[in-house]
Amino acid sequence: MARIKKKAAGICCCALLAAFLLLGTALFAALYFAVLRPRPPRVVATRVDTQLGAFSVLPPALNFSLAIDVTVHNPSHAPFRYGEVATAVTYRGAAVGRSAVPAGKIRARSTRKVGARVQVDTARVIRSGHYVVDVVAGALPFEAKTAVVGKDAALWPFGVSADAEVACSVILYPFKRQSSSHCTYTVRVT
Repeated sequence: MARIKKKAAGICCCALLAAFLLLGTALFAALYFAVLRPRPPRVVATRVDTQLGAFSVLPPALNFSLAIDVTVHNPSHAPFRYGEVATAVTYRGAAVGRSAVPAGKIRARSTRKVGARVQVDTARVIRSGHYVVDVVAGALPFEAKTAVVGKDAALWPFGVSADAEVACSVILYPFKRQSSSHCTYTVRVT
């Protein structure tokens, strides 16, 4: 009889412990997904800056740099770690410049501005078959893309990976020494 009571008490204790563990896990998961839920970052190009140093038609000369300042806002309760931020510039589909910013971390619920100035390889632009036609038209079209790839540092199985890209169409008007730009933003969450 005493042996049966010990066995029943042991089963009851194990069942109670299992119920508390299950309840604790459910409570933790509910709290995590309701309050601490990882969210993807918001990425916006805040400024597109062009600097035209020199321009002449004969002899052909062009000195041009471009910078895209990208603001990344981390709305999560966990820090967001991102890899190298690369900015690539193309002219009529041909790569004419690239720069990179080292990897970093954005604290929880904060914002950071990342971006770098790209010195455009103007020799490649001038050698392009489209250069003369574009200069006569008065507008040189460039495409600039900045990519931010990272992951929030939440608990391992629940983290959010995000690939963000800012693509800007930049038109340089060399005779007016002005430029215009239009940017689009894409964030892919995996």
